[in-house]
Amino acid sequence: MENKVDPITETSGTAPLTSNLKMLRLLEEISKTDAPFGVSEIARRVGGSRSMVHRQLVTLVAAGWLSANSQGSYSLTFSPVRLGQAALRHASVDVRIAEELTRLAGELGEGVSLGTLDGDAVTIVGRGLPPRNVHVSLKHGQRFGIGGSALGSVLLSYLPEAETARLRDIDDELPSEAECARVRADGFAVLVDSDYDPIEIIAVPVGRSTGRVRFALSAHWPQGRTKPDHVLSLLEAGARTIEDLTEQSAGILLT
Repeated sequence: MENKVDPITETSGTAPLTSNLKMLRLLEEISKTDAPFGVSEIARRVGGSRSMVHRQLVTLVAAGWLSANSQGSYSLTFSPVRLGQAALRHASVDVRIAEELTRLAGELGEGVSLGTLDGDAVTIVGRGLPPRNVHVSLKHGQRFGIGGSALGSVLLSYLPEAETARLRDIDDELPSEAECARVRADGFAVLVDSDYDPIEIIAVPVGRSTGRVRFALSAHWPQGRTKPDHVLSLLEAGARTIEDLTEQSAGILLT
């Protein structure tokens, strides 16, 4: 029987850090959870001691990758989203998402935006513009508050309860619980921005499961120029395509 040689050790002569491998294994198990979790649950999943796993979780909280509530439960923050975005670039999936955003904008004849939550703000991570000139109110990389934003309303509405509570503790201008429930029931958020003549905006989640929505997709246009029902149907189809692309990237990372 042949001995397996670690490819990293074979090429560099350097053995991997066991402690780091354990931490990465812990993160893999955390990524499989659907809701806030406790120390005992994750310790059981990874087969580690409760005390050691607790120290690992505390380390991830200090690094900003996890948040902890007063009941001793932990949740992922959105810091890992930046790593996921890099993975998309490395797997060339971001190119395909950009192509989908451009295709969608061309079909709509209006600008589209892909946003995610980064801490307590929304960040635009993708833009699509149609061939004809349109008013551009959002730029790639732009950050803005959650409140008063269709993208923010959608992203907040699909957060786990613990993360929503944390954000409400630091921002009293967030959409209400009733508004979030309405967004989840409808599957989209609508906003009319009177600062821009006015502009109509619709946003939809990329995915539909609470705790699993990492991105939201929106379109905007001068009020009355485009029928909202038409925009919504195209956005929902585009969101499904982008969800498939991001899931493919996750598969690449795990293989």
